[in-house]
Order: sequence, then C-alpha cells, then structure tokens
Amino acid sequence: MLFSAMGLLLYVYDRLRQKRRSRTPAISGETIRLKARLRRLVRPTLLLVPAKEPGFSKIGGSPELPAGQTWPVGYEGRSFLAQIDLETLAPHAVIDWLPKEGRFYAFYDSERHGFADVVRILHSVEPAGPPVAAPAGVRPFFAERRVAFMVFTSAPSLDWLGLDVAYLDLDEDEFEQLEAIGDAPPPDELQHRIGGYPNEIQPEAMSLSCEHLARGLPDPIWGEDIPPAIARAAKEWRLLLQIDSDPALKMNFGDGGRLYVFIRERHARAGNFSKTVALWQTY
Repeated sequence: MLFSAMGLLLYVYDRLRQKRRSRTPAISGETIRLKARLRRLVRPTLLLVPAKEPGFSKIGGSPELPAGQTWPVGYEGRSFLAQIDLETLAPHAVIDWLPKEGRFYAFYDSERHGFADVVRILHSVEPAGPPVAAPAGVRPFFAERRVAFMVFTSAPSLDWLGLDVAYLDLDEDEFEQLEAIGDAPPPDELQHRIGGYPNEIQPEAMSLSCEHLARGLPDPIWGEDIPPAIARAAKEWRLLLQIDSDPALKMNFGDGGRLYVFIRERHARAGNFSKTVALWQTY
C-alpha cells in the first residue's frame, strides 16, 4: 500500500485516534447522572493550614476567651480544640451561612464519644482576651498551631447522599471519576477544614446521623426507609468544623480518626452555636 507524505500522516493520525478511543472506557448512564448531581452540590471548603503571619485562628493551645466567658466543662472536663475568627473567612470563600462577625471556640470531651456534644462550640462577638489556662483536671493538652485558610471546593461523597456503593453498578474507573469532582485534597491527607462536606473514613450517611442524634434517636440503619420528615430535616446540616488526628499537635482520635462538627444552617445564620452535633470516625 502506497501513501503520499500527507496521506501517511492522516493514516497514522486516524489509527492513533481509533486506538485511543478503544482504550477509553464507556461511561454508564448511572455515572453520568451521578456526576451531574454531584456537580450541582459542590460547595466551597476552607483547609486550615499553618499561618505565615499568625492571627487569632488556631488549633490547640489555650483559648483566648473574651472577658467573663468561662471554660466549659464536661464529665471529665473539656480540652480546647480550636478557635476561628469568622471575620477572616469572608475574603477567602463564600460560606454564606456563617455569621460575618465574632469568633467561635471548639472544646472536646474524650468521654462523650457517641453523644451529640462530644465537641461543644462557644460563639462570641466580644473582643478576645488573653489565653485562658485549662481548669484543673482537664486533659489532654494539645500543642498549638496558628492557621490560615486555603480555598478548595468539595463535593459530597456517595455515603453523604445515602447511596450504598455495594448496590451501584459502577466499575473502578467510574468511581474514580466521581471521587475527582471537587478539588479538595485527597481524603487520606491531613485535613482540618471548615465548610463543604466531610471526609468520611467509614461509610455513613452523616446528615442522617446528625438528625438522629439531635432528636435522641438510635443511629439510622443503612438501607432502612427513612421517614420523610427526618430526610427533609437532615438536608439542613452543614459541616462547621472537621478536625483530623494530627501527631504534630498531639491529637489522636481513636486510631487516627477525625472529629466532625455539624450545625443546622438556620442556627448558624442566627449565630446560635448551642445546638451543634458532633460525630467521630476512626480506622
């Protein structure tokens, strides 16, 4: 078979295109629908990273509480977890359900795992004060890191959507495509975060878990029919704070687990941080 120079180039190009097309896996209709659904639900998220110029926001250390604000105590005493200046979030990302002023402080009680208040949040619009030492008997003490914020986007996991991956007819490549939606760091990297969606370690429909905990109900059973009222109410939960196990800060939740603090959107908009719900997962 004889070719001109141009004909040979066209022939080679066509063969390469066919070969590339033959290696491209087919995408199922189910994957296309899920990708479209996930893209509609993408939200901004802020990664808490070491600050170059230290400000108020930090993880660990001692809380800089306003005058008259006392350190909350629990069954065995609450350890200080983090403090965030809400005014500094606005320039970084539009998390429009958070107040634009004030600060919140997170405290953790290692004896309250399984209860809604394993993490307790205090919110104040009063000026911050000097660091407040922990009350006697409160432990553990976490090392301090001042933090800044790095903007990413985050998409919900199939678990967050209440979909059991065992019953989805998707191959490995299709799952990877779904996981690639959003530009947040991989879930196996260290992540302290505000907003967006949680990085689940174990399969769990966390929004439903939050609603059950808030109502004092047993944990939801995977695959069980959810009453419509609970399903509707569960959609209002937002991730306020995610804190990772962090060896540099002497933080370890279970076996390298994470804490997740959620708040109803209407409560956050009203500046009411007294009704948060916290979950935790470990490996």
